[in-house]
Amino acid sequence: MSRPTRTLLEHRVRRLLLEHLLLAGSGTLAFAAIAMGRVRLGEVPGLIDTRLLTLFFVLTIAVELGKASDLFDRLVELVARRVRSARGLAAAMIATTGLLAALLTNDVALILVVPFTMLFRRIADLELAPLVVLEVGAANLIGAISPLGNPQNLYLFTRGHLTLSEFVAGQAPWVAAAAVLLYAAVPVLVPRQRLEAAPARAFDVDPLLAAACGAVLGTEIAALVGWAHHWVPLAFSLIGAALLGRRLRNADFSLVLIFGFLFIGIAGLERGRLYETLDPAVLVGRKVMVAANLKPRQMKFGLSEGMVLAAGGGERPHRVLTVPDAQPGDKVS
Repeated sequence: MSRPTRTLLEHRVRRLLLEHLLLAGSGTLAFAAIAMGRVRLGEVPGLIDTRLLTLFFVLTIAVELGKASDLFDRLVELVARRVRSARGLAAAMIATTGLLAALLTNDVALILVVPFTMLFRRIADLELAPLVVLEVGAANLIGAISPLGNPQNLYLFTRGHLTLSEFVAGQAPWVAAAAVLLYAAVPVLVPRQRLEAAPARAFDVDPLLAAACGAVLGTEIAALVGWAHHWVPLAFSLIGAALLGRRLRNADFSLVLIFGFLFIGIAGLERGRLYETLDPAVLVGRKVMVAANLKPRQMKFGLSEGMVLAAGGGERPHRVLTVPDAQPGDKVS
């Protein structure tokens, strides 16, 4: 097995394992919150952010429509067949991967792009591992310009009540810097080499599924911008789901379940004693007492070199001891 193929396979296996772990972990957290009485079953509908889960569901349907129609494959092939040099191929695939990741999430972009990169093995003695590395970087870095770039982006976008322009403006500087570094790495990692045209692959794009994919993605973006209610892309995605028929079974809805469980589990954590003790609204900007003369100890979270002092007991919750009149570095006596 070649290195690029192994890289993609390892990425997909890690992604699959991570999704299963996240699903199990988030489900356990939600169950514990309910079992411990911190969250009542009647509260669950009010805790779940239906807008976010709707956007995840719509995105999943759009991706499956694009894959089933061969639309994405055709677009990537058109880009790959136009380049005539190894460095040109690298530059084109960085742009293509970043664009697809911004619209379809980083993982989907890589699944679509890397197989086409592998076609160039048939026409040139070219080391493809650097190309795949650059594509992985583009998917994760350039794709982050959009809330759709990865699930975490979409979560922060919706929970932070940001507008699309605010999100893009916040991401743009470092995404631009990452893009510059990726393109600067092309002449370092990829040799100067001429390429013949990539071998053609037959793609019979399904116009109905492709149009449905465009409509679902378009309404999703309109909902993100604020031009449409999030129920509009949901309605379009349900039509798309009907068009997919049995192929809908290939869609991965795990993100919808993971974040649905997290809304319940996080609410349970926020109602626990630890959250009351370490409430950021109370602690940020305050001066606290720290036992700093302890022997360093390796903990699960890292190296511990001190402890924040808190007081409490019995029915009284523990509270971090604040000292508003002290100065940083004062000794406790």
